[in-house]
Amino acid sequence: MSAPAPDWQADAAADRVRRAFARLCDAAEPAAGGAALAIWQDGRTVLSLHAGSAAPDRPWTTTTPCLIWSASKGIAAACALHALAARGIPLHAPVADCWPEFAAAGKGDITLADLLSHRAGLAAIDQAGLAITDHSGVAAALAAQPRNWPADGSHGYGARTFGFLVDEVVRRVSGEPLAAYWDRVFRGPLRLDLWFGLPADRIDDAAVVIAPRTPPPPGPFARAFATRASLTRRALTEPGGLLAPSLMNTPALRSAALPSLGAIATADALARFYSLLAGGGMFSTATVATMATSLVSGEDRVLIDPTSFSAGFMTNDHGVYGGCGAAFGHPGAGGAIAFAVPALGIGFAFVPSAMHPGALPGPRTRALVAAAFPPA
Repeated sequence: MSAPAPDWQADAAADRVRRAFARLCDAAEPAAGGAALAIWQDGRTVLSLHAGSAAPDRPWTTTTPCLIWSASKGIAAACALHALAARGIPLHAPVADCWPEFAAAGKGDITLADLLSHRAGLAAIDQAGLAITDHSGVAAALAAQPRNWPADGSHGYGARTFGFLVDEVVRRVSGEPLAAYWDRVFRGPLRLDLWFGLPADRIDDAAVVIAPRTPPPPGPFARAFATRASLTRRALTEPGGLLAPSLMNTPALRSAALPSLGAIATADALARFYSLLAGGGMFSTATVATMATSLVSGEDRVLIDPTSFSAGFMTNDHGVYGGCGAAFGHPGAGGAIAFAVPALGIGFAFVPSAMHPGALPGPRTRALVAAAFPPA
């Protein structure tokens, strides 16, 4: 991707996004639910929008938090990179240096960079029957199993496993779970409405997530997902089985710390955090460069589509963040997306409650991103 145009104008972009957001809200899809969108630049609000309902009897407000599904992974990766940098642990170090059990089954040469960029070959868990909330059991099973495929430099998206792997690394190097690390280092000091596990007094504040009306469009991904033994199906359903929105709306899972897919946040909190990352706040220049630099790019073994990843973030090699050039962040199932544009000091976030089908951004998300950063 080319560098962002130097004449990017916040006012013009905000006007385009405002119109695109209004079209989205007027459209038949979603017919229910609500959404929020925010753009922050250099730590200041450029745009903050919301519309629709958080629940049938409750309008969406600026403080409505919503499940962001896999957009959680970018926040989890930031915690891991911060914890590693604070202890001077380089990304080329083997994972087993901080997690000795991980070396089992021939995995002693897997580095932290491999793990964070989905090259470790651990996209799917071999042990069946583990609960999505059983961190210790899942981490131990992943440490004990072999790779899903021979080490060849290719990558496969760890839709569920990534959060357990990164959480365990944070626990090993910092002595506390990733959720606690996030609260102590980032959420509390920055007063961010973004949680890995909602507190009891906020459980009922979250927007109700609404399942997609239609299945994913026909294609290689849909065929792979429909095949029970495929790597795609295994990666997107285990541990925990299919996680329907109705299950994710329950108090038990709203309060659970699920770094892969369970963070609940406002659009403003997400955009503000990414604007801080874009501007280097709380991270060194070298670490921000690590976030923005692709370590792998090409066909994804799980998503059956080209993707690119740095150390924990999806990068913009294939245009997931529109025409903004170098950027890093993470999308989430159903349409959520959050990313940073370092050259502009920008954080962008879109959080809907009514989901679109598929794991990667759909038409409405792409339209909003393109309004902010038109293709070159």
